[in-house]
Amino acid sequence: MNREFKYGLPKLFIASFILALSLYSNGQQLNAGFFGGITASQIDGDAYTGFNKLGVTAGAFINRYIEYNIYWQVEMKYVMRGVYKGPSDNDPTLYRGGYHYVELPLSVHYLHDDKIQLEVGTSPEVLVKTVLSDQDGIIDPESYPENRRFGLSVFGGLCYWFNGTTGIGMRYTYSAIPFRDPEEWNHARYRGYFHNVVCLTVAYKIKHD
Repeated sequence: MNREFKYGLPKLFIASFILALSLYSNGQQLNAGFFGGITASQIDGDAYTGFNKLGVTAGAFINRYIEYNIYWQVEMKYVMRGVYKGPSDNDPTLYRGGYHYVELPLSVHYLHDDKIQLEVGTSPEVLVKTVLSDQDGIIDPESYPENRRFGLSVFGGLCYWFNGTTGIGMRYTYSAIPFRDPEEWNHARYRGYFHNVVCLTVAYKIKHD
């Protein structure tokens, strides 16, 4: 296992735990909860188009009111991204790529009338698993292209809270840096490979102001 990867993931969990513990110890009033949902994604930079790859996401969050209906929020989440190209009448080939990440999103939220929530943030992330397959089955991992273990995404979203504890949200996420370098750099349109993800989730607050 890559040494950087082996020790990087525990540090991510430890850092989030220390942050939450520090906030509690300072006597700050926090909201906490969990969420889960589905993702639809594609990869910008490859030959395939369309949000055809379906996946799942789940995690937990902690947030705190600042002022003027503004909150900060930290999350710990798992998300599946990737690409899917199915067979057709003219092309019987299939390609499926699944990229499994653990993320630590950090965001700022604006809550209007205790119902409508707007959010924007950034998300450090760790790639924990990659699975590629085609019409012949799973592709040998030894032939996988080299992807970055650590990455960064940016996101924006909208959430509607029905009763202060249960909400439904949509978030759009895009890689801030390519998760894989291009095969060649001497062409203006080859910037690398970027995850492009839309996510629909249901959230529940187990503690709220």
